[in-house]
Amino acid sequence: MSDDFSEFNELIKNHGSANQDDLLAAITERVSFLLDSDIELLMSYLYRLDVLEVDIDFILNKQKDIPVNEGLGKLIFDRQMARQKYREQFKQKPIEGWDEW
Repeated sequence: MSDDFSEFNELIKNHGSANQDDLLAAITERVSFLLDSDIELLMSYLYRLDVLEVDIDFILNKQKDIPVNEGLGKLIFDRQMARQKYREQFKQKPIEGWDEW
């Protein structure tokens, strides 16, 4: 995915380059920017990242304890971490002879 969140995917893959607090802060900063400048693009990213609509609705409309940018940032972070864990859990070995065609 070559969107604005691709840099976070790389950081998540390489845990040594950033800790979880740094990742969450970077995502939250980007969410803040998009909330102010292009909320439609932010919603598109949330959809493409497969963040649950019910969770987005809760952050936007029902809870008042944390700022919206932090809530949405945490949803993105949690989703990306789950995707990374899934990739590692179901990693496929390369197919032998695939490039011999």
